[in-house]
Amino acid sequence: MSGRRGAAIGAGLLLLAASCRGGPPNPYPPDVVETFVTSCRASAEERVCRCAIDHIQRRYSLDEFRAFEARIGKGEAVKELIDTVADCVGK
Repeated sequence: MSGRRGAAIGAGLLLLAASCRGGPPNPYPPDVVETFVTSCRASAEERVCRCAIDHIQRRYSLDEFRAFEARIGKGEAVKELIDTVADCVGK
């Protein structure tokens, strides 16, 4: 019985450690992240861009982010993304 309990505690600790890593709950594919950072770096420091994409991944699903990209492709300024980058500037 103590072996099962130890295994359950160990599994619980692993789940807790994974949830405390601080990464987004539903991370975007690496190519999406890197494309964002590369584009963002045209007007901001890399640390700001990485902060922004981390916050974006926490707030918006990949489908929502792709909708933002489509709006940008049409020449629209996407306030949600602009505000997120601006929030990261002071951090």
